[in-house]
Amino acid sequence: MHINKLNNSNQSFYGKPLSSFLLKNKNNSKQYKYMQEACYKLGGMIGQPTSRLAKMTENADVKQFNFLRTMANKYHKQNFYGIKEDSDHILNIYSMVDKPLPAHMNIVSRSTDSFESLEKIFSLARDEKSLEFVENMQHDILKDSSNPSKLIIDMLSSKNRIMYINKPQNYTSYLKLHADNKDAVKNLDELIETGRYSKTRSDAQYAVSKLMKKKTIGVAMAGKTSNLQEAYTQERGNFLKAFVENFMPKKKTPKEATQNVVVEMYSTLNHDNAKLRQGVMEMFKRPSADKTADIKEMKILFDKIDTNEDAKKFLQKAVAKDLKIGSVAELNEVLETTPLKKANIFFNNAKRIIETSSGEERKTALIAELENPFFTPKTPIRGKARIVRLYNNQPEKEGFLSRAVKIIENKINQYRYSKIAA
Repeated sequence: MHINKLNNSNQSFYGKPLSSFLLKNKNNSKQYKYMQEACYKLGGMIGQPTSRLAKMTENADVKQFNFLRTMANKYHKQNFYGIKEDSDHILNIYSMVDKPLPAHMNIVSRSTDSFESLEKIFSLARDEKSLEFVENMQHDILKDSSNPSKLIIDMLSSKNRIMYINKPQNYTSYLKLHADNKDAVKNLDELIETGRYSKTRSDAQYAVSKLMKKKTIGVAMAGKTSNLQEAYTQERGNFLKAFVENFMPKKKTPKEATQNVVVEMYSTLNHDNAKLRQGVMEMFKRPSADKTADIKEMKILFDKIDTNEDAKKFLQKAVAKDLKIGSVAELNEVLETTPLKKANIFFNNAKRIIETSSGEERKTALIAELENPFFTPKTPIRGKARIVRLYNNQPEKEGFLSRAVKIIENKINQYRYSKIAA
């Protein structure tokens, strides 16, 4: 009978309870008829004689018959346009697996390889732990591999099999990274035996390979994969994604000197400075005409944060209080020319000066006017190119309570500063 016709007629078969197809009593002609019909249809799907299937399934229980049906469906789909594989492998698996578990069903359903491969896998995975390992390999680790069954078979056949099954998480990154290498397990065995295998290194290599697949990072950091792998941590990976997205060209690979600056910032990021660096980058999330200059200035800024405690405190306040300033270069100039110990105490005054003035007036005021809570620039910043909080330029119009609070706060800060300056 033609396969398409058989497939269409399967509706009546699969619509009935499985128990009705089992031969509980040979004297029950109705059950016997159902059993023969089931074997006939399954035989048609996999190209096997009804008599052979009937004999093999004579004492089958529900799980066994359901397992056979699952394999037959899989085979039928894979061989719909012509027989490409010997279906004896299905019967061999059926005979081998006398107590099918959900894992057996899942492994068959997820497999994209031949039943010959499945037969080999089931001959090696004879217990629940091994089956769970195969499921995890299929579902997560090797799901994008072009030949997952070979790697699974190689792992189950390896002298390191017990290690792989008991601690698969130690080898996940390596296997994902080398999923299409036919010698992946052989090479992994060699690395383990010679003491050269490192989970940390494999994790870093895989994580960076994923980063480099992102178009923006792949373009921006082309040729720097090994440098990124050597210094990789998850925090550094997150930093790189944010930095490339906001500060680097999208379609053109920058000069190597610029890439090296980024690699250095990436390599010096750690748990202590990661949060502040992220906050500083958030201050400048807008387009710049000269991204190369921004990158160099950001490196200068990060170095200053790492080496100057007063600069670090100033930037912490700047991030917390949402300081508005036009560019990284301007911020570096402020840090370079301002008495930071004093500016940290009179930070609200410094913020007012920075956000309402520019150039020489700002530079002078950040020295001479830090103790003035009502600083008013002669030429206040205005313009569409900057995002600046506009202050009231006529302090006498400020409310009495607001002025009183500022005066009291300023008096307290003057006292604090006198203790430091003394």
